[in-house]
Amino acid sequence: MNFPEIASKLQDELIDIIESGKEVNEYELIVFKYLFISELKIPVHEELGVEITEDSFILYVIPDDLKLSRLSRLDDAFDRFTVTFLPNAYNILKLNFKLGD
Repeated sequence: MNFPEIASKLQDELIDIIESGKEVNEYELIVFKYLFISELKIPVHEELGVEITEDSFILYVIPDDLKLSRLSRLDDAFDRFTVTFLPNAYNILKLNFKLGD
């Protein structure tokens, strides 16, 4: 599978979780983190990783290892979400992907 295919399937899964209000366990969060790191080559922070809220998901990204072209591709692939940068006290990019209407 290539980047757009993986990102599309991941987007569909995250939308389903958010829209249904499904509880996500630690194992599922580890799988999402793995997919972002290994398949999409997004350097998600090992400990903070991925967080899912009632209307969005948040990625904690290590900026030193991030290629802006990857971030742009991710933004394009997750077209049902609006991406915003959230402030934090660490040297980590906190990206909020909010599900659109």
